[in-house]
Amino acid sequence: MSANVSILGNAGRDVSLRHSENGTAIASFPIASNSFKNTREGRVQVTHWYEVTAFGKTAETIAEHVKKGSSLLVHGRVSFKPWTTDRGDPRSGAEVALLSFEFVGGNRSDEQRSEANGTGNLRPAVSDHTGLANADSQVPEPAGASQNGAPDQPADEPYVDQF
Repeated sequence: MSANVSILGNAGRDVSLRHSENGTAIASFPIASNSFKNTREGRVQVTHWYEVTAFGKTAETIAEHVKKGSSLLVHGRVSFKPWTTDRGDPRSGAEVALLSFEFVGGNRSDEQRSEANGTGNLRPAVSDHTGLANADSQVPEPAGASQNGAPDQPADEPYVDQF
């Protein structure tokens, strides 16, 4: 069973790229997402890890531009895979089949961002609504948007679309 999720987090390592027998690119990397919970000891940060897998042109784009620490918003189908530790303890890991993604945050240079987007005036589309990854699609910036794509927001602050 799987459900669609959106995860805002950071790549835990550089992307691993391989190819299937028929030549399809397959990229995988872990992504860490932080949340907070209140305990008797106070507010505690909790880190959740997900293994993300992308296919095709999206996999090639991810492998070229995502490095350890890159901030991403990923959208995909999550599933849980049970496994056992060396000690025999049962565990479960979350895996995400990538549908689409967006670069977020300020850890990428303007030059890298322009290369990934193809031009400084375009940003990646969130989805092509077919269920297939579509990181290559481009949509123009909204009229009156600042350099970073956000209306009325300083150019040095990252902008993330609100869903």
